Amino acid sequence: MLATRIFRRDLGGTASAMGALLLPMAAALASLGEGMGPAVMSASLLSAAASLLGILSAVEGVMDDREGWISPLIVSLGRRKYAVLRTAVSISVSAAAAAPALAFYALLKPASAAPAAVATLFSASAGSSLGVLIGLAAPTRGYAYAWGVSAWTALALVYEVVMTFISLYFPVSEVAVAASLLANPLVAARLSGVVQADPHLLTLGAVGDYLYKSLGTHAPLLFPAVAVAWIFATSAAAVLAASRRDL
Repeated sequence: MLATRIFRRDLGGTASAMGALLLPMAAALASLGEGMGPAVMSASLLSAAASLLGILSAVEGVMDDREGWISPLIVSLGRRKYAVLRTAVSISVSAAAAAPALAFYALLKPASAAPAAVATLFSASAGSSLGVLIGLAAPTRGYAYAWGVSAWTALALVYEVVMTFISLYFPVSEVAVAASLLANPLVAARLSGVVQADPHLLTLGAVGDYLYKSLGTHAPLLFPAVAVAWIFATSAAAVLAASRRDL
């Protein structure tokens, strides 16, 4: 089956290498101790690594498809069907690559396993769908990797620093800050796991207090719902990009 062949090929590349790097990270994070703080930190750091894994493994998979044996099959399969297949396989590969680290972390620290797993799997999926879109849009492999790393740096590292600075020095409402968090697919994916450890959204400060007062006990469901919406949105954008260009 085509999907199985692509999955096996992709899992042996960047995904496996980065998945192996998650193992010592999981061990180090499991040694932080118990409590909400260590659980939130573990979920956040594993989330960041998983999103990069998803982006780079998806970019690699798309470029291997475009340059390798599957390229003639894209025409016969159809560009839109190929984009759907590629996105599904990339998400599966990133999840499979992160699974050993999550299992190891759960073994060492079962009480915090759920937040870490949710954050990691959502982030890997969001990164994969974004990586497929980048791989389909980029003209060459070099551009694809550069765009992928740049997108991850902007969305996973720089974005929240900028938003924190703006909220500290400018009169920005809680609604605007909450909207900015939801507007970033990688942040929404990360917070999907964080809220499992912090259901009252205390780590989000005034924004968390506003969301909890507005939505009550349903507040923790907001971020997973938005993360899923982002995964579907970027996947749809990838299908649209595939249908509009010569692969």
